[in-house]
Amino acid sequence: MTIKRQGLLRSAALPVLGAALLMAAPAQADSGLDEREFNVVGSWSTSNLYPDYEEPFWTETLPEASDGRLTATVSAFDELGLAGGEVYELVQQGVYDSGATVIEYVAGEDPRFEGHDLPAIADPAVSRELVDAYRDTLAQAFDEVYDARLVGIVPFTSQVVYCNTEISGLQDLEGLQIRGSGPMTMGFIEAVGGSAQAVSFNEVPIALERGVIDCGITGALSGYLAGWTEVATHFYPLPTGGWDHIGIVFSNQTWDGLNEETQSFLLDEFAALEDLVWGDATAMTQAGIACNTGGDCPAGEAHDLTLVEVTDEDLAYAAELVQETVLPAWFERCGEECATQWQNTVGEVYSAQYD
Repeated sequence: MTIKRQGLLRSAALPVLGAALLMAAPAQADSGLDEREFNVVGSWSTSNLYPDYEEPFWTETLPEASDGRLTATVSAFDELGLAGGEVYELVQQGVYDSGATVIEYVAGEDPRFEGHDLPAIADPAVSRELVDAYRDTLAQAFDEVYDARLVGIVPFTSQVVYCNTEISGLQDLEGLQIRGSGPMTMGFIEAVGGSAQAVSFNEVPIALERGVIDCGITGALSGYLAGWTEVATHFYPLPTGGWDHIGIVFSNQTWDGLNEETQSFLLDEFAALEDLVWGDATAMTQAGIACNTGGDCPAGEAHDLTLVEVTDEDLAYAAELVQETVLPAWFERCGEECATQWQNTVGEVYSAQYD
């Protein structure tokens, strides 16, 4: 199977993004597959994830791999006038067969939707290990809360800090008004001494320009593509907001209506999509850093924000805040059984990073 990249970065042939996009092909599709056209809602159109990965997966990769038996109509949720948090509910209601959005957008429905994406994990390989350790818990939560089957988890670029005020490191965030999303990120902002502000993604540039907030946290590429760079002055690439994992689900009604061969085929295809997006995560984040700070930008004209280097001291302080403040607060929200399950799965992977 070849997963095709199109949209924002399709014409960019830079070494940083990788020249080869060939993936190991699953078994050749045959007539045992169902014939279905899926109605799909995807993630943010203003990121690179939707135009460069999700949309071509549904409209090119899947139809070609299935010899035309599996097709889809797909739109990004913001193109449909949605905010993102309602995507899984619409899948549950049968409005869409499949949907994708930031998992932490629904953390208010169940705290289990928080435990996979920890602040300040700089290495996407480690972030993926945490996701894999927590996958069964997330799958159970999606089944119970949204009557949905989890089929894939992919990251945005790392969730970094854009500021319109001078900073030189993590401790300078103390006292600042900082936009975040999701309880884990909000908790980290408060732990470092900032004031966490809930501002919708598209309203952040205006809020930064008018001084309503001092900083905002979003993806290294997402902020560039959405115009945050035009009103910020400083760029701090510590993943204070983690990696904003996107959960891709099918409604159980749609999933259970597919035969076993089609289900197996789809799981193989989504596994290959995961490998591609996770494999590109570092390169895409580096592209975002370049686009924001005057480097070689594959998505357009680079801006020249001040790059604030992440020091070893920053990483150590961030880990201390997560372990002593952010995680204990989540354990309290999630309950004893949830916390114990996390400690026995994700916790072992996370702790191994600091042994």
